[in-house]
Amino acid sequence: MNVETFECEDNYEAEKLAGLLAIQKDSSTYVSRIAGTFRNEIIIMLKDKSSHSVTLKDEKNVLNLKSLVNDVVMGKRSILECRYQNQSSQLTISTREN
Repeated sequence: MNVETFECEDNYEAEKLAGLLAIQKDSSTYVSRIAGTFRNEIIIMLKDKSSHSVTLKDEKNVLNLKSLVNDVVMGKRSILECRYQNQSSQLTISTREN
């Protein structure tokens, strides 16, 4: 188990990211995929087919978040907790055993 921190453009974006990746009652996430990225912006698609843009601090944060979300969707890792403080979102992550 480890904590990954993603720096966002501002407090609002950090809160939005934590909300989009929040754990559901069945311990899953509602994210279906990453719809796209552009510079420091990432588009997250939810299982209801809605898309949401999150503006991060830089492209490095976008690439790290994209990798994490792809691993979560593929079942390689899972998000245990999401929280935000100031301009960053902290995600507690576990790696699934095969």
